[in-house]
Amino acid sequence: MRRQTDREGRSRWASFGARRGRCRRWLASGSAVALAIPVVAQPLPPPTAISDAAAMASSASAADGTARGHGTISIEYQNTFVDGMFLPVPGGKAPIGTIRTQAMSFGIDYFFADHWSGHVDLPFVYSRYRGDAPHCITTAPPQCQGAVVPIQAHPESAFLDDGHYHGTWQDWHVGLAYHDNVDDYFWSPSITATLPSHHYTFFAQSAPGQDLWKIELALELAHQLELSNLYYRIRAGHVFAEETLGQSIDHNRLDLELGYFLSDAWTIKAFADAKKGHGYTGTYDRTTEAWYHHDQRAPHNYASIGAGGDLHMNERDTVSLTVQHLVWGEFVFDFKYSVDLRLSHDF
Repeated sequence: MRRQTDREGRSRWASFGARRGRCRRWLASGSAVALAIPVVAQPLPPPTAISDAAAMASSASAADGTARGHGTISIEYQNTFVDGMFLPVPGGKAPIGTIRTQAMSFGIDYFFADHWSGHVDLPFVYSRYRGDAPHCITTAPPQCQGAVVPIQAHPESAFLDDGHYHGTWQDWHVGLAYHDNVDDYFWSPSITATLPSHHYTFFAQSAPGQDLWKIELALELAHQLELSNLYYRIRAGHVFAEETLGQSIDHNRLDLELGYFLSDAWTIKAFADAKKGHGYTGTYDRTTEAWYHHDQRAPHNYASIGAGGDLHMNERDTVSLTVQHLVWGEFVFDFKYSVDLRLSHDF
């Protein structure tokens, strides 16, 4: 069949700063990528969407008055709980069981020029499925006795839905972004590549990801309102994804954020994000290759909302905490909540 992020992409904007003067000097308000950490096989929304507050290097914080040569390193922990799946069945939701996913992501954003930055990150995903609908590649596991399985053998596909945690490295996210400030509107077009770190198992309720390459073209806009500590961010992107058995899953993404600078140290925010695109929505013969690849071929559309805050401990270090909840979905896991904690350091 998630996360996204996506886990498809999450935008890593700089904190604007609590004062307008500081905000105006932050030329590089956007990061190089929209990071997503798909905590399960299907691309559920990135848990913090564009709401994470990693403080990017900028002319305001660079001692030499330039963003070039500066950046941010970050470590992020995410805990997501899934209960059921949105499907076209009576009630709109299938009780497939529960999935608990924990993920750690390690990333770096670096300005190699005043207007240009690059981003790289890689998450480690650790998931457990509990329920009566495991994905069975053979009937050998006790949980798969009597199950209908694909005719074609796939010895490379491990059985992960045994009720225990399984972990692995997921997808590289590599991005490039351009940043500019036009009359206090911060613009950041970007291109981001999602590249599987290796050929991991994708046929599982608790799979770490989709094992597909993706390319996202996006544009992000941020602005702090005049004579106010209120700001907003808007990010729109289109994702070109690897086809599976001829099925396109290209899609569009929209991320919105509204925040308020309580002080130099504290920022609060609310956000929403959505994904809508192509994918196969028909029925499956579970003995076929189409069923084996169904998680890679489904649309996984969703809408989610969330809230959070940032604590800027000093000029270089920031702690961010957000909570996100799915409010609508099609062919996607119903995640009840996703909690995301990030520590970031400017250099």
